Amino acid sequence: MTKLAMQQAPAPSTPQRFLFSAVLWGVGTGGLLTFDGSAAFASRWAGPTLALTHMLALGFLGNAMLGSLLQFLPVAAGVRVHGGRGAALALHALFNFGVLLLVLALRWPMMLTPVLGGIVLLAAFALLATMLLPGLLMAVGQHLLRWGVGGALAAALLTAVLGLMLTLGVDGVVPLPLQMWTNVHAGWGVLGWVAALLAAVGRVVMPMFQGAAMVPVRAQVAWSLATYGLLLTALLAALAGMALPGLRYGSGLLGLAFALGGLLLQRRGARLRRVPLTYFWMAGLTALAVAALLLIAGGESSAVRVGVLVLGAGLPLLVTGMLLEISAFLGWIGLQRRCGRGVHLPGVQLLLPARDKAVVLALHVLAVPMLLAATCRPLLAPWAGGTLVLAHLATGCALARAWHRAYCFVRITQKGACDD
Repeated sequence: MTKLAMQQAPAPSTPQRFLFSAVLWGVGTGGLLTFDGSAAFASRWAGPTLALTHMLALGFLGNAMLGSLLQFLPVAAGVRVHGGRGAALALHALFNFGVLLLVLALRWPMMLTPVLGGIVLLAAFALLATMLLPGLLMAVGQHLLRWGVGGALAAALLTAVLGLMLTLGVDGVVPLPLQMWTNVHAGWGVLGWVAALLAAVGRVVMPMFQGAAMVPVRAQVAWSLATYGLLLTALLAALAGMALPGLRYGSGLLGLAFALGGLLLQRRGARLRRVPLTYFWMAGLTALAVAALLLIAGGESSAVRVGVLVLGAGLPLLVTGMLLEISAFLGWIGLQRRCGRGVHLPGVQLLLPARDKAVVLALHVLAVPMLLAATCRPLLAPWAGGTLVLAHLATGCALARAWHRAYCFVRITQKGACDD
């Protein structure tokens, strides 16, 4: 079991800022889907579809993962974050400004060029690399975790470079075969950055918080090598002006191995905890498994459904479950630092009870069939968007209630009064 170094945790407000921003982007995604309606599912190349894709991939998932990393790495891996609070503030502002510029340009291309968003986002990921990579290299122990996170960060930086290239291609500055490079960009972003990061971190958090079995070292290394091998091959092929024919099948098989492997680890957990986080991951991994099968069996016509299952259902379920746990943990750390020693603190689970998490889980699961139905019947898109808004609003309310309970405890210890 990994030992947690609580004293190395950053100020709770640092990761909380990213987590709250993730919720806002989630709500905004649902709102834009409601506004755009059937246009959002017309094609994977449509402006509304691209805007929604990046709102989820960058706005929601990106903020959640950045905030989680800033909290997780110092506590679980002993990694020093360079730049401290000032760098974290700059990263938050730069990253979210870049996402906003990119989304506006994709949705309303006459408003501004997407190149601006691509430049700002590349700067944000470069800043993230300078904050974390030196600490990952200098830390001791947890070699597999540190190399896994380091590889994911390198993939994130390359994804940003490829994204900037694509914006230059869209603007006609650089002649590019957009479909081929978009597939490479998506592969590095989803598999190389998000899935690889979840695989590295999940090897620690699944046994710790869910009671699942631990991934064997050989299996983890084999999956990582196969993932980056496929992505590097696709990148080299694209540089040579050729599309890699097996990229879709290889990505599907690796995604399927990730999803089924996670479900198998839960099943083999001798002391699997029947808690909301476990069910968040069960639902998310199941959605990813279905998406992988659809990617393998389908063609271009299934791209939108695959995107919905991956970015609208599977990955958000995994990330939201962890986001709730981290937020409650941050509230507890804040109490510990404000109240000092000698004060009996409420447990983490009291700050964010299982019933609140269950409500969030139910709404996120409900959004999945609504989103899939909208891909078949685009007229249902506004209803799917409304469901997505409710799901992310519920997440925000759960976070707010956890922070409110922590505030109330401080007031009570100071002889104040506060209603739950």
